[in-house]
Amino acid sequence: MVINTPEEHIYFLENSVLIPIRKVLDSHETVFGFMLMGQAIEILGSYLDNKPIRAKQQSASRFSLAIYKLFPPKYAKINKNNTLYIQLRACLTHTFIPSGNVSLNFGLDEKEKHHLKLENDVLYIYSENLYSDLVRAIKKLITNIQLCKVRLKKLSIGEINPNQTPQV
Repeated sequence: MVINTPEEHIYFLENSVLIPIRKVLDSHETVFGFMLMGQAIEILGSYLDNKPIRAKQQSASRFSLAIYKLFPPKYAKINKNNTLYIQLRACLTHTFIPSGNVSLNFGLDEKEKHHLKLENDVLYIYSENLYSDLVRAIKKLITNIQLCKVRLKKLSIGEINPNQTPQV
């Protein structure tokens, strides 16, 4: 299947990016939830550059592009020297293991006193705060898609059939 139209891209962002993350967070899979959110940020960045979606070696630049253009300023501030990228995207995606410099916290930091705070070289991130900001970032991207402010790229996706038994 090839995604071309604005409607198809919006459907992809809402249903293939956001819904699976919400399901993982709802099942209290903290590490995988953060890992998926880090990957989702990179996906958002892929909409903002001028390279094909599957361009190689774009991870850090795309992550940063999304952080700087779609997220609140506090994210850009903490991503100085790619700190947020390294802790949230690179370490988790490659090893599924958080580094000793990050504290992944399930839930909501209601007063946002600790979310994205760097204390004693440890970055504190709260799942629900990050998810809320990710939702807002995706909505901002969707608005830009609807206003034709984003040049859409062709995205080819294979079939996903979760209810079928694999044939051997």
